[in-house]
Amino acid sequence: MRKSLLVGISGRIGKALLDALLNDIRYRGITVLTRHDGRRLKNIHLKVVKADFSNLENHKEEFEGIDDVFCLLGTDFINTANISDASLFDYEYPLNLARVAKNAGVKNFVLLNHSKSSTTTNHDKWSKRGKLENEIRKLGFENLYTFKVNKITKSIDTKSGLYAFSSFISGILNVITIGNLYKLKATPANILAQKMLTITTSNSKDKHEFCPKDY
Repeated sequence: MRKSLLVGISGRIGKALLDALLNDIRYRGITVLTRHDGRRLKNIHLKVVKADFSNLENHKEEFEGIDDVFCLLGTDFINTANISDASLFDYEYPLNLARVAKNAGVKNFVLLNHSKSSTTTNHDKWSKRGKLENEIRKLGFENLYTFKVNKITKSIDTKSGLYAFSSFISGILNVITIGNLYKLKATPANILAQKMLTITTSNSKDKHEFCPKDY
């Protein structure tokens, strides 16, 4: 059975991924690091730890025995409204998380990033996110899986006829636009969460970076 650690549950993807982990029989130990008191999260397999993201070294014991760390930190993915240190969620906090995880012997690190992240852009945020990805890669995890998105939308019912129809139309439009549609495509939270678990639990070696067209 696998054990995971999740950081960044205040956004749509955080909620969807936590639900997916709790409902996945392959996981029997899920630790959530949060900065907030009073998180009403109860499950026999779930452990909620209040943590200081600027000093995660103080919580290194929480990383022991963890197979997969899911990092969903970023101002585009979590609720950072009225938070004075919001900018630190785009680089400093995720990198600190990765360093502590690597030192604890974690093999798989999953990073959520924006599709515009790049070290060659002049845009401050996207440049910072591109640098973050490079710095985490240098740490040498056995598997670093990066999932890039344009935008994350609400979870959808994948069994509905509407979902099947919209997927069909999306495929046609993408052919017509020669792939440019994927540069604008939004990703439903539950679709992304399931893709993350599928790739991580398979210990895929063939591909480590994913983008909107993969979801």
